[in-house]
Amino acid sequence: MKKKTNTALHTDPMPAATRNRRNSHTLSKAIALCCILHFTPLASAQTYETCIEQGLAAAQAQQYDEAIEHFRQALRLSPDDIRNALTYANIAHVQVAQGIPIKALASYDMALGIAPLNLPILKAQADLYLSLGNLNKALMNYTKMLDIDPNHADALLNRAYIHQQHRDYLSAQADYERLLTLQPDNYAALLGVALLYQNAGKPQEALSRLSVLIDQYPDTAELYSIRAEIEAEAGQPELAIIDLDKALNIDPENRNLVLTRAYLHLTENHKHLAKKDFERAIELGIPRGQLKEELKQCR
Repeated sequence: MKKKTNTALHTDPMPAATRNRRNSHTLSKAIALCCILHFTPLASAQTYETCIEQGLAAAQAQQYDEAIEHFRQALRLSPDDIRNALTYANIAHVQVAQGIPIKALASYDMALGIAPLNLPILKAQADLYLSLGNLNKALMNYTKMLDIDPNHADALLNRAYIHQQHRDYLSAQADYERLLTLQPDNYAALLGVALLYQNAGKPQEALSRLSVLIDQYPDTAELYSIRAEIEAEAGQPELAIIDLDKALNIDPENRNLVLTRAYLHLTENHKHLAKKDFERAIELGIPRGQLKEELKQCR
């Protein structure tokens, strides 16, 4: 018997979100073709698989129009094949690569019409909605995922993030706590809880959480930067500058950190230090004209 072809495109999974959400949309091996090949006669299955193989090869070669045509040919050859869920998902994946996400969303809808409980496809569409800023649609998908698998880590993390954006802090906290019960050392969830307290107007609790996290990850510039932000908001600019110094010792080429420290120095009337940081930011790529007024204030 001919070796079966996995009809899903392979990409790296989307990393867990902390402040920034990653934008990759992954398709999984979750559908086992050995369980569904018998739905199609052998000759048709081989022709179908040939189209899929050609589509996958074209997609990997970034020949996207050709890839979609091969996948659509497979759909025409066997319109009632259960594997069409993955074929539509493959089309969606290629459409994302083409920069036409709205069409990709429609293709994911077609895939989910065939396999509404397929977690990888639900996740791929949810991640795309999230990257497009459609939080309500993303929330619906992540909730569906959690109805199927209450312990799905990515769905918990991303739903918690969306709850935060909606200022539904209790729901966000519930999702973070559930995730931390499953994965006590989950960095993104631990950071998310700290940010949750910041957004909820509890800076001291946020600072306490961040300090614990920094003890665990002392070489992470992001943590010092976030703590500095909260300290500045809490009226502790001196502590904020100390944390920015630590962040820049770890990541000295980060122009956003340099600019943040420059503005803090300027606020504290440390004009010499502020000018030094503004000039450093210019060296790192910030246009001088963009900082013209700030440099005047440093005189």
